Amino acid sequence: MNRDAEIVECIKKELEDKMQLSAMDINVDCREGNVILYGVADVLAEKIFAEEIAKKVDGVRSIENDITISMDSSNITDSHIRNEIENKLYMSEKQEGLSNVGVDVKSGTAVLMGHVEDDLDKKKAVELASSARGVANIVDNIKMEDK
Repeated sequence: MNRDAEIVECIKKELEDKMQLSAMDINVDCREGNVILYGVADVLAEKIFAEEIAKKVDGVRSIENDITISMDSSNITDSHIRNEIENKLYMSEKQEGLSNVGVDVKSGTAVLMGHVEDDLDKKKAVELASSARGVANIVDNIKMEDK
């Protein structure tokens, strides 16, 4: 087995181990250590996670992430997406740190805005938004409060 085939097999195994059924619709190709991920993920968080998994495999030189976000539910509107993200932000354990974060959604792109105290709160807001159904992209306009 050549090195590219070994990289593909290793990435596929890691995806299956860490993402279980979510990995079924993700395909992997590799040429000279340059990996292409393609297929379909249910939410943006899965697309991002698949890339993080692939980056950790020995021999990977670069990654092109062409995974598309499933829009099977054509009844998911920007309003539905915004409401789901707002609920996730509100219900978060660290809600007090995210209470000043708002969201607007246009064509599946979630724009996060407002301010937080630290980088952890900012990262948590992006993670929560990326786990919402229908989100294809995130624009992070969250500002850090000056101490």
